[in-house]
Amino acid sequence: MTGLYDASVRGFDPYPDFGSPGFGDPSGETRRAPLTSAAVDLLTRKLNWRPDGSHELSNAAVTWAWDFGAGPPQSLFELRQILATDPKMKVLVGHGLFDLVTPYFRSQLVLDQLPAFASGPRVKLTVYPGGLMFYSRDASGQAFRAEVEAMMKAAAK
Repeated sequence: MTGLYDASVRGFDPYPDFGSPGFGDPSGETRRAPLTSAAVDLLTRKLNWRPDGSHELSNAAVTWAWDFGAGPPQSLFELRQILATDPKMKVLVGHGLFDLVTPYFRSQLVLDQLPAFASGPRVKLTVYPGGLMFYSRDASGQAFRAEVEAMMKAAAK
């Protein structure tokens, strides 16, 4: 079984004879406990917020019940508006190479359709080793940070 959020992570399905996977995504299951602990620590200790009930990192019932209105949220319209309005605006889109849920090549197709004024150095797509949370890999997180810092330093000039 290959992870959807990080296809470089593989695991065994404990119920391979079932018609559908009997186990969650192997790239997410191993991170569920440490990420939940980190989220709870952030909320309670650093932000001093104690919500009622327990914290669930990924709640499928909430995800499926979400009402997007006319369809899933889109930001491309707003991105075009901002790039047309602010000629100094630069955008960095970071993706994980092995993310099958939000694949980088879909973003590349969309960004390739931007008008000429929004192409080239103004809008950049970077792809890093890793999955959806590519920054959880030290080297990818450091490379992403360096890319953002370079972009911010160039903008400050």
